[in-house]
Amino acid sequence: MAEGLNFSLPEPKKRGSLGNVLVVLLLLAVLVLAGVNMWLTLKGAPAEVTVDGSLSAEKLKELAGKLAARNLYEESARVWKQYLEAAPLSDEERARTLFRIGDMLLKAEKPQEAIEYFYRSEMVKELPDLTGQLNANVKEAFENAGRFAALRYELMDRTTYQPADNASNASAEVVAEIGPEKITQVDLERLVEEQIDAQLSQMASMMPPEQLNQQKERMLSQLASPQNKIQILSALMAEESLYREALAQKIDDDDRVKRQMRRVSRQYLAQLFLQQQIEDKIHITDSDMQTYYQANQSSYKEPAQALISHIQVATEDEAKKVIQRINDGEDFAQLASELSLDETSKNNGGELAPITKGRPIPGIDYSKELEDKIFSASDGAILDKPVPGQKGSHVILVRSIIPERQQTFQEVQDDIYQTLTTRKRQEAQQELVKSLMDKYNIVIHRDAIMKDTEKTKDNK
Repeated sequence: MAEGLNFSLPEPKKRGSLGNVLVVLLLLAVLVLAGVNMWLTLKGAPAEVTVDGSLSAEKLKELAGKLAARNLYEESARVWKQYLEAAPLSDEERARTLFRIGDMLLKAEKPQEAIEYFYRSEMVKELPDLTGQLNANVKEAFENAGRFAALRYELMDRTTYQPADNASNASAEVVAEIGPEKITQVDLERLVEEQIDAQLSQMASMMPPEQLNQQKERMLSQLASPQNKIQILSALMAEESLYREALAQKIDDDDRVKRQMRRVSRQYLAQLFLQQQIEDKIHITDSDMQTYYQANQSSYKEPAQALISHIQVATEDEAKKVIQRINDGEDFAQLASELSLDETSKNNGGELAPITKGRPIPGIDYSKELEDKIFSASDGAILDKPVPGQKGSHVILVRSIIPERQQTFQEVQDDIYQTLTTRKRQEAQQELVKSLMDKYNIVIHRDAIMKDTEKTKDNK
């Protein structure tokens, strides 16, 4: 009998394990490659990260160096900042880059911004090979910024002669109290510096920045003694107490006071705006000063001077007798001490302060004839005739003549700087004021004022 049909499915054949192994190995290989790539990136392998889709980190580094080599320091600092964001850096590399940014900003004459990046560099990682240069740069930055009070504490923090803890304690020491408020040593230094800055701001147009900084440093050193600090602090506290009491008495609510405060505020803001606008337009170069000096040398001549001595007596006849005694061989200085009525000079051989050609001699009647005699006399000569004066008669000894002298450029360059600065400031101010008056349609009716003045005169 035929066998029945078998409708059961055949059992699947078992696959060997080789296919599975290959799949697993392939996956492992992919993971390993990905891990290697990530590790290389974290280790700082040359990255092709771009900023704004333009330059890689390495190209940014190259660009920053090239800009610095061309003295484009501010632009170099900006590119170093981009590099800092673009490149995966270690702490040491990041600290060095921050230092470079500070160095570029310092060279770009942005000292306060530079200080921030020097501090950032130190906080990321201390770099022993850069410590000396960083300290020098920080000192220079504070000096260039004119922050001499802050520089004092900065140097105390950085020098080995006084520990940082002592410096911090000194700056935080309380020197005055206003109720619960504490005024520390560093607060006092800041207040003193602010007052000096306010005074020097009035001289800013007449001095180059270097000279202003030198003047500020001198003023700070003069006020550095404990006695001067106590006087300044006492004055500041007196002013503060008066100010607070004025507010308590509501003096500032008075309408007249409000008008005056508004007037002062207007004047201050107008002056501040004028100073800010003009400051950037005044650039006096060494070439400008040299050109001005060459064109105005005659204005920079020291006139001739004469060194003279005198014996003052009551009458002309007495003066003639003194001249005769000197001609007979008696000593001028000895006679001056015995006979002169001028108590100021008699014990000094009759010597007077140097006299300048073209200017009167104190106590002696000026005449062109007398001046010509003095400046044409030989050294050590006695004028042959008595010279009339306001109180008696004078015997004149010409000790020596100092001839006219052309002053050198180095001697007068500060005066020239002030002259050119004042001139350019006036020109820039006139130009600025005219443009603003045109902008705000300001018209001054001079004729109306003149007519009103004439009417007032007629009525009188």
